[in-house]
Amino acid sequence: MVTGGRALEGLHGPGVNYGDLAAAHPEDLYRAAWSQAVSALDHWLHEEVLEHAVALVRSEERPLPERLAKLRMPFATVEQMTDNSVGSVFAEFIAEEIRRDTYQRSKGVSEGLRLITHLNAQQIWERIAEGLGVTAAAARDRQDRVVDRRNRIAHQADLDSDGLRTPMSAAEVEEAVTWIEDVAKRITTLLPGIPQKAVRLETPAWLVRAGRDGEREEWALRGDRVGGGFNGVPDLTAVDSRARMVEVVEQEYKDESQGLIRNYAGQLWAFRGKIQVGDLVVLPLKNRKQPMIAIGRITGDYEFDPGAGEDRQHLRRVQWLRTDVPRNAADQDLRYTLGAFMTVCELWRNDAAWRLAELARVGSDPGPR
Repeated sequence: MVTGGRALEGLHGPGVNYGDLAAAHPEDLYRAAWSQAVSALDHWLHEEVLEHAVALVRSEERPLPERLAKLRMPFATVEQMTDNSVGSVFAEFIAEEIRRDTYQRSKGVSEGLRLITHLNAQQIWERIAEGLGVTAAAARDRQDRVVDRRNRIAHQADLDSDGLRTPMSAAEVEEAVTWIEDVAKRITTLLPGIPQKAVRLETPAWLVRAGRDGEREEWALRGDRVGGGFNGVPDLTAVDSRARMVEVVEQEYKDESQGLIRNYAGQLWAFRGKIQVGDLVVLPLKNRKQPMIAIGRITGDYEFDPGAGEDRQHLRRVQWLRTDVPRNAADQDLRYTLGAFMTVCELWRNDAAWRLAELARVGSDPGPR
């Protein structure tokens, strides 16, 4: 954007008619670059905080940073951990917890880092300032001034108190972008003490059943899909949160208990919102001479088929990797995991995700690592 702004500056000199392009103001590109640089820092730090917070909770490192240890988790979230991995539920919880936080001004930056380090705000900015040749106070002040200008650009069209637009040059925006890059580099020096390789997340694996008596098995296998059930529940494409899913299920099952409603909502949210393309899926097969399991990989997002039978409208597309794995090829502990009562649930106990991937690859269960 800065390069584009410099090019536009060049169009204002020569006596050539460039039409509307010559009327464009290079400072608009400079202001856009300034705003994008601040937003990039914000987005990047959110990703770092989320990844490292989950790694810390999954690791054996204790004590946790004070701010992370003091987070209060709703009981409904704790309930989800009975049938989903701690890592996936906690990641969802943290993502929602920090979604409204802004990691731009110096206070916001330190608040985010306090979740994943044992440093206080002053120590954080002292460490950032060490490599920038300034004091902690000067570093915080410079960061806040950069963000204040971004906010004035975004919310006040960069107008000053007299209603005049504040000039901006290419050199100014390059200096601001370089500052943000330098701050980000200094932040990375605070992260090596965090367990970067605490527990590498495996590709998640999910159990999706085909009915109490396996009545949807052939529909699933021949159609390269999983799902169905939950008769009467409408199209869930627009449902974008677990809370909204509870509302949808309550409308359809208004006479049922809150426990059953939360249970169904949790399963449907997993099927609609948590299962991702590339995840493994396991389908227990009942209508065979001996109990078998099929293992596949999710290839598509949630779909709703209004023309299908009522018990086959909710579906996810699948590439089947194996449809002939004998159930007894899995060790007893993994078979217990596959016997979960739920129609849809994440398989994670006893190292299930990795073992199922190996079952699909070689046809035998290596046992937990």
